[in-house]
Amino acid sequence: MTDRPACHLFKQTRINLDWAEKRSTTVIDVPLPHHAGRSSRSLNVRKKSKRQEHPDTEEKFKIAHHASTASIYYRPADRFPRSILWRVVEDSYVLSVAAVDFTRPESQGELETTFRFYFPEQIQPGTVGFADAPNRDELVIYALTRDGVLYTLDLTPEFLLRNSFLKRGSQSTDYCTTYCPSTFTLHSPHFLLSISNLSLIVPLQDGNILKLDREHKSIAESSDPTVASYTEKTFSDSGYFGFLKNRMPWVGAGTIQYGHNSVTHSTVVSAVAYHPTTNRQDAKPLLFTVSVDHSLKVWSLEQGTLIRATDLLNEPQSAQVKMKTWLDPAPSHLLAIIDKSFQPDHSFYLVSFSSAATGKFKFWAVSKYTGEGDHLEGQFKNLVDLYPEDTFNARPPSVTAPWIISEFRITPASTEGPTIFDLWVLWKSDTNFQVQNVRFDISDVRNTWGQWTTATSDSLHNPPRPATYSETSEDVSEHWMKWIFYPGRFPDTVLESALRIYENNFLVPSTASTTTETVQARIAKIVGAAVRIEKGGEDEQLKYRNELDLQWDRFSRLCIELDKQRREALSLVSDPLSGFVWTVNVDGITALRECTETEVIWHNLATYKNSLDTLSNRTAKRLGAGLKGTELSDVMTLVSAANELSESLTESAIDACMMRLQQETIKDPMYAVSDLMWTFYERCLEQEVPQETYDKIEELFDAMQDPEAAFQSLMASLYNQPDSHAGQSRLTSFGAKVLVGGSQEVIQVNYEMLSQLVFLLVYVAFADETRRFARISSPEALYGRLLGYVREYEVLGWMARTSAQLALPSTASPTDDISRALTDLHVSGESTVVRHGKRGSVLQLVLPDNFGPSLYGSGRQASVSLSLCIRRFLANLDLFDRGNGVTNVAAALIKINAGPAAEFAKFLPQTPWGTYMKARTQLKARSFAMALATFNRAAYGMSIAPRSAYSAVDVFSAESGAVGCGLAHYHLHVGTLFEEEDASEYVVDACNAALLEVGESEETPLTSEILLKYFRAALKVSLFDEAYLALAQYSDEALRHAGVRDLVTAMVTQNKGERLCSYPWIGLQDEVDDALKYKCQQILDVSAGPPFHKVLYAWRIQRGDYRGAAYILYERLQRLRTANVGSNDPNSRVVADGYLALINVLSCVSEDQAWILSETRVDADGVASGGKRAKLDGSRTTHKREVLTLADIKAEYQTEVERVGLLLNGGFFV
Repeated sequence: MTDRPACHLFKQTRINLDWAEKRSTTVIDVPLPHHAGRSSRSLNVRKKSKRQEHPDTEEKFKIAHHASTASIYYRPADRFPRSILWRVVEDSYVLSVAAVDFTRPESQGELETTFRFYFPEQIQPGTVGFADAPNRDELVIYALTRDGVLYTLDLTPEFLLRNSFLKRGSQSTDYCTTYCPSTFTLHSPHFLLSISNLSLIVPLQDGNILKLDREHKSIAESSDPTVASYTEKTFSDSGYFGFLKNRMPWVGAGTIQYGHNSVTHSTVVSAVAYHPTTNRQDAKPLLFTVSVDHSLKVWSLEQGTLIRATDLLNEPQSAQVKMKTWLDPAPSHLLAIIDKSFQPDHSFYLVSFSSAATGKFKFWAVSKYTGEGDHLEGQFKNLVDLYPEDTFNARPPSVTAPWIISEFRITPASTEGPTIFDLWVLWKSDTNFQVQNVRFDISDVRNTWGQWTTATSDSLHNPPRPATYSETSEDVSEHWMKWIFYPGRFPDTVLESALRIYENNFLVPSTASTTTETVQARIAKIVGAAVRIEKGGEDEQLKYRNELDLQWDRFSRLCIELDKQRREALSLVSDPLSGFVWTVNVDGITALRECTETEVIWHNLATYKNSLDTLSNRTAKRLGAGLKGTELSDVMTLVSAANELSESLTESAIDACMMRLQQETIKDPMYAVSDLMWTFYERCLEQEVPQETYDKIEELFDAMQDPEAAFQSLMASLYNQPDSHAGQSRLTSFGAKVLVGGSQEVIQVNYEMLSQLVFLLVYVAFADETRRFARISSPEALYGRLLGYVREYEVLGWMARTSAQLALPSTASPTDDISRALTDLHVSGESTVVRHGKRGSVLQLVLPDNFGPSLYGSGRQASVSLSLCIRRFLANLDLFDRGNGVTNVAAALIKINAGPAAEFAKFLPQTPWGTYMKARTQLKARSFAMALATFNRAAYGMSIAPRSAYSAVDVFSAESGAVGCGLAHYHLHVGTLFEEEDASEYVVDACNAALLEVGESEETPLTSEILLKYFRAALKVSLFDEAYLALAQYSDEALRHAGVRDLVTAMVTQNKGERLCSYPWIGLQDEVDDALKYKCQQILDVSAGPPFHKVLYAWRIQRGDYRGAAYILYERLQRLRTANVGSNDPNSRVVADGYLALINVLSCVSEDQAWILSETRVDADGVASGGKRAKLDGSRTTHKREVLTLADIKAEYQTEVERVGLLLNGGFFV
């Protein structure tokens, strides 16, 4: 028996739960209390052993991150958060609860916190339930531990959104109560079914059913507020005698071993509750159960009585058949309710499934009374087999491996009519799983059943392509790192665990890796250190390259194996409002969306001939061009021919073709299209294709009605614009991850398909010179269009595989500090990991937050809406043929200062806007000289471009003058950019260019702004000539005065006084003198500080102001004497030489002018104090002015000479 080919209409998109890991900053640990007054009575449960630490890294990884049970609970439509992902992890001691809403209301903030509830005992499998209070926003969680304690958690919005339990004074009784049912003394619980926020059902392993109804008591009425109050009610179909019979297997039919316990034939393994809606007042709540003995029972929830019992598949109940059809005693999902009625006497519909053999389905109608007799209208009447002569079988994905159905769900197919539904089946085989879908009409299941379709697995986790032998060792490492660190492929938990296993199991040299390094840096260092470099020639280099490739391959296999264990599906869930279907995995979550038309084509190449009708009818037109019939067949034949060609090429030929194609997409075309195609064929495809492949391609072309039309149809399918309401809701962080993950899948498929079509077109154009596949009349035009599309997907592919920082780490709030402290209390034995900012692909960086799919509403189907949103997102990026979207992506990278901005520059077009953005990327890379040259190339085009063309780009403000404001404004904007990067030298160049473009009619404010920026930048890099030229053009008096002081200060400080005095200073000489005089007054230590006195002296001498020069020189002498300069060194001639210079200056003027005014500070007693020393007694000092003549100066000089002489002769000078 061979496997039947599958028809793929859906695609899996797997999302990692990296935000919900226990080391994440968004995770809060919540310890739960023990049950108060726990009695020592014996329970029929196996006692657990103490938790043990597992030294094995792989086991630690499983315990920490693998869930034993997981699912999603959907709350009512008016609640937020609405989608609650829950997982039982860490050896069943922890219940992790997180929000996985795809979109959020405009007025609501996002819940990014993951709560990890720590239980003192292990949670029993299958005993976690959720419910919502009908009249208030409160989420209720039920969980039953192995020692028989029922925990009830009441979580309000204050708890979920504002972490109220962390506030001072809060108690665990605010949100947690416990209860130990007395029934568990003799009965063992099997699983738990939540009925409402006040009621739950616990089927017992002996066949009975326990119903618990919560009683609300005030704190005053309750003796212990930590203990809940429940009313216990046990009911069964056999009474007390049946209970005794079940406890004594030698009386009844016996028991079945289940784990460490035994269950009876009447033990319930599946249950579902029906609650009538408000418009069905007389209908009563019902409970449907399935037992191990293959029986389907209907119970009254209010009275606890059995109403109806039948076989699960309505088969004859002979003893022999009954023994053959016993079900697995493990709790499972075998029932589903369709809460609609299409006949007057039907209340709703029930679908049952038997897991015996390969699986069979049965469709039931729950009939109701319509007013006849004493029965109230709407009450349960009977369970009617809609198709008593038929059983509807499932089709396993493969007959070569054992597959079992784990769960099934039913969702409405809203676009097809009210009676059309989709049935989803989760098949499992070991850790592998597949999801199948069949669409049926509830009113005609017999004729609509059987067209099974499959959801293909995501391709991001497929094994990598091996490294080619032409690659160097650096290329090998880059090749593997690109695959391993592809955004969304492996979470850090997998990479770190793989790294620890790699270090522990392989011979790795001692390598120091600090925890401050990223996981990517640590992996690159350790894997690279595993190979020893030997000195030698090409042989040693080749050996090193091969060994390095082997080590990377080994590490990647570790990652793949760890990730394979994470894939196992634990549950299949569907949103009751939108119908969106998910599988919750051991460590992750998988979205099921409808394939786009190109994905349908790509994934059904091997089976399209047998399923063409299904593909034509089931693919939504909004997900492509709506190809059907012969048109779809031709397109799929064309893609098959392209795939056939690529499969026949060797690895080296594929590499040559891809390198050539990438060169064509990055470089601007410089030759004719026909020449480009011929060069492509000659260098990459000639003599590379076997003759049998040529014959096969020719056969496929003959099978097509119009190959050229097939090319056109496929391109229309790729770029048919979806409708405008594809995305209108606000995305959450989780929704963005799902949408980006789906986009990565679509990009990968479309890029590979387009590449193969280019190879095929080039090949058929030149493969046979006699025929040349003549039905393609214009291959050059097709090649030009295809190359434009490939160019777009080259950019999209780069964005999909390149990681960028999405958000910088923010300052932690007090709540975050508390949560991390709690985490540290409960987590031990983990290595310290430095938390870095949130990262994701560049696609996620440019994804608008209002691009969420409209999941709800009439005529909407969620699986289609998600794919539609992906198509619209990729189309709105506007990347076709290097459109404006390319520069918008560069702007987004520049805005966050992302490292990939420089790498992305190769995709920018040779337009003024593209050249400008290339300059911005060079500026961020601090390649200032290249950036300035590139800015100048874009100057003219940017200065005349219309402002409206770039109004939506937030890389610069609208008032910056970058666009459409003339060259002067543009160069000023460039100068501002360099100023922000502290590149003052280039600010000078930009401002100089701006000044050259300022016209005579330009406004004064612009010139002043340019000159001010010019002056400051030149001053900062000591370009004093440029600074002086800018200052000389100042028109504002205040700015000029401040500028003179700044320039004088900078030049004197850097000992450029001679150049300062050489400037003409036309109209500014007095201001320079004032600036120098001001600095002379402010300086404290003339012997060590900048020589402002000397420069002012030279300035005044140069301009013939000898008395002014003498005055400043005498002031300097006074300060030198006050500072006792030379008092301890008799060989110092600083003061004496100063007096000689002063005498020389005064000798240059006439005798009657040879005098200066001196100011001497005196105290209150009239004693000269000189200098600026403060009086310790607080008395005030005044200034005394006196005239000093040349004779007085000479007398002071003589006194100085005598002082020095006494010091030299060993005497004392007073």
